[in-house]
Amino acid sequence: MFFHFRRTSTALAAFTLADMSHKAVFFRLLRTHFFGLMGCMGCFAWGQGQPAVPGPDVSKVVRIVVPFAPGGSNDIVGRALAQQLSAHTKRNFVVENKAGAGGSLGTEWVARSEPDGTHLLLISSTFTMNTSIMKLRYDPVKSFVPVAMLGVGPSVIAVPANAPWKNIRELIEDSKRRPGQVVFGSAGMGSFQHFAIEWFMQKTGARFNVVHYKGGVPALIDLAAGHIQVSLGSLIQMQNFLKAGKIRLLAVSGPKRVAQIAQVPTLYESGYALEVHNWWGLLAPAGTSNEWVGQLHADVNAVLMSPEMSQRLASEGAEVSPISREDFSRMITEDMQRWSQVAQTTGIRAE
Repeated sequence: MFFHFRRTSTALAAFTLADMSHKAVFFRLLRTHFFGLMGCMGCFAWGQGQPAVPGPDVSKVVRIVVPFAPGGSNDIVGRALAQQLSAHTKRNFVVENKAGAGGSLGTEWVARSEPDGTHLLLISSTFTMNTSIMKLRYDPVKSFVPVAMLGVGPSVIAVPANAPWKNIRELIEDSKRRPGQVVFGSAGMGSFQHFAIEWFMQKTGARFNVVHYKGGVPALIDLAAGHIQVSLGSLIQMQNFLKAGKIRLLAVSGPKRVAQIAQVPTLYESGYALEVHNWWGLLAPAGTSNEWVGQLHADVNAVLMSPEMSQRLASEGAEVSPISREDFSRMITEDMQRWSQVAQTTGIRAE
């Protein structure tokens, strides 16, 4: 910019001292250097006026923290999301597993993270259950801001492939005749499976011996091996065991059958009006910029509506569920209230 000005000034001074009569030369010099100067200033102003890209620098990795071990439904959903978000935004989204204490360790870690946009938390129904049974070192409402609801998946009741029960009613009646002898495996004290089966037993009169594992996958491994007799969880995390022929499904929660397992009856059909679904969502630490959270919400919803993501979840029996941030926040609050009542009536407590 200054280079053009100095050349113009020098040329003008030289011209003035040399010959004031050569006006044509003067205006030619002025016109050439003036428009060069204006063009450079225009480029500078245009570059300065570009809107900043929301969120952290695009070179930084954005970590989606899954507060459970690899292989579970949260992990499966999180990895599918990270892959699609990376492709959609040209940023690097990765999953980082931080398991322990029913998901509260990883959750607390994100709550204490710098709100610089590089850390997100993938949550599920367990997030709203922990609040009623644990002394948490974070506030489930004040420590986070909602980013996006991801999807909903049905819960299914599974037994080993060679189990003697042909349907859910036979299983329930057998547990009543032999209270405590039919062993149910949950993903841990205070987990989604723990809440769901305690509620199930309360409503149906089943009498299972509930054994708590450190995660849903270890429970499913023992179920497939026949070390325990029954478990409950998201269809999405049972698919590999089903495909291998290691387990068999007796019922699916909810009022309608699931297309991927259309041969499996619902609890409603079996005479039990019960519905227990798992859901997944995304949170950010409180203090994260509104612009970045808003951009993430838009990006996540765009990804959810893509054929790749919707088909990926549908193949696992789950459905995408894009809703507004306000509706997602309201849903979390309502879920907390619901499971708090279940904890009080069933006596569920954390270890």
